[in-house]
Amino acid sequence: MASVSVDEAMRRAIELAARGLGTTSPNPVVGCVLLDEDGQVVGEGFHAYAGGPHAEIVALAQAGQRAKGGTAVVTLEPCNHTGRTGPCSTALVQAGVARVVIAVPDPNPVASGGAATLRSAGVRVDLGVRGDEAEAGNVAWLTSMRRGWPYVIWKYAATLDGRSAAADGTSMWITSEAARIDVHALRGTVDAVLAGVGTVLADDPRLTARNLRDAASPSGSRCGWWWTARGVPRPTPWSATAPPGRGSRPPPRSARPDGRVDLPARARGAAPARRSVVLLEGGPRLAGAFLAAGLVDKIVGYVAPRLLGAGPTALVDAKVTTIAEAIDLEFVDVTQVVRTSGSPRCPARGRADMFTGIVEEMGEVVGVTPTAGDSALVAVRGPLVTSDARHGDSIAVNGVCLTVVEVTDGVFTADVMGETLRRSALGALRAGDPVNLERAAALGSRLGGHLVQGHVDGVGEVISREPAEQWETVRFRLPAALARYVVEKGSITIDGVSLTVAEVGADEFAVGLIPTTLKLTTLGAKDVGDPVNLEVDVLAKYVERLLGTRVADAGGVA
Repeated sequence: MASVSVDEAMRRAIELAARGLGTTSPNPVVGCVLLDEDGQVVGEGFHAYAGGPHAEIVALAQAGQRAKGGTAVVTLEPCNHTGRTGPCSTALVQAGVARVVIAVPDPNPVASGGAATLRSAGVRVDLGVRGDEAEAGNVAWLTSMRRGWPYVIWKYAATLDGRSAAADGTSMWITSEAARIDVHALRGTVDAVLAGVGTVLADDPRLTARNLRDAASPSGSRCGWWWTARGVPRPTPWSATAPPGRGSRPPPRSARPDGRVDLPARARGAAPARRSVVLLEGGPRLAGAFLAAGLVDKIVGYVAPRLLGAGPTALVDAKVTTIAEAIDLEFVDVTQVVRTSGSPRCPARGRADMFTGIVEEMGEVVGVTPTAGDSALVAVRGPLVTSDARHGDSIAVNGVCLTVVEVTDGVFTADVMGETLRRSALGALRAGDPVNLERAAALGSRLGGHLVQGHVDGVGEVISREPAEQWETVRFRLPAALARYVVEKGSITIDGVSLTVAEVGADEFAVGLIPTTLKLTTLGAKDVGDPVNLEVDVLAKYVERLLGTRVADAGGVA
């Protein structure tokens, strides 16, 4: 593998950081690339969600021992405090990293100081590599943290002649479905959505981020605020999808002597510790007030190739009375939003991936790194299953469905909850252990084996192996709670391998393993006493539930 320069590694780290947009708040987006002593990439990571492992921890989990003496290239100064996770500066020192290259210093006084900690431990620290690009990728969080109030984006939709509605007030739809899908993707990157009271009363907007292609539920927590720039009575504020305690009421109301809202004071009330990015939607007068107060940081306009000639305009009362007072803007990007065959890639919520129990390859555990609480980052080498894997995809590891956090050079990393480690045999995995791997089945693909959910029902144990001429009979201890679901000639999944039950006893069962299964899966190397993950036939559980309901409805008579 060819070595890469620090500059190239930082460019990649900035790309990685962008994957966390919309899911890390109130934390920043961060990307990290780890190079070994020869300059080869040995680990990559990004901060995927608040409370989850930081970019440096994900990259270190992938690199393992190869991080020692290497260089960590990170978009933001490693944190130096213990919050929901431990300090990344300490983790880098403990891993033996010799050099850390940082694009942007951390402006958060609570978390900064990582560079000083690293230097005091003898680690070389360099600042400023691709700093402007890293700033641009994290501009909202950096801006809000430095000045003390959120980064504000004004979004509007209008016709080519600047109308936001027709003369009769109709406005559905000024733009296209493709534009509306893009708007929902934009909403998915912010912490709160603001709308003027007039827009709320007229349109009753949901102010949520949705996947319009498949009618998916709102993705992420989005709070809606009703504001009015004139200080007139307004309805009670509400929260569209925010959990209790978050976004349930707006910042304290402030008023100037003339009775109008003091927008700068109200903006400062929206602490960046909770909301780094706010999307201003709807209400041409509210937009004008924000612009007049100098509170808008970015404008995203959706201009439709249509003409109305009359009707409300997209902007009202921005305190511009002469051309000399015009608000000058700078184009950052111009994109034609067109109808596409796909939909924005949104976080999968409530997704039920399925597998077949046909192992695609035997992989190898690269490392297991404990994280916050009793969870762990598990890095697994699997060239085949990672050939088309992306962040958010599902891969079954020894029959346990795990979500891919990062992929690099044939190694994928998964964030495994403590419950999963306790309820399956994954908790016993160590670096170097072989594992069975299978990607989630795709719709329309050929299915072998049987339907497998990747949800472990229990942990069994190898109790005997009986070699024969053409196969080997292996017996397993069967947990009592699963005994009623296991029948002779039925299906069962053992460490992710779909098998047919040959015999069933009171507390054990047996399967026959053919030479191919013995050679191409981990079952061939299992010793007596080794634990295995068991998943019984999901159809058996559904049948039991349905029959139980029928018996109950019939008053106990089947």
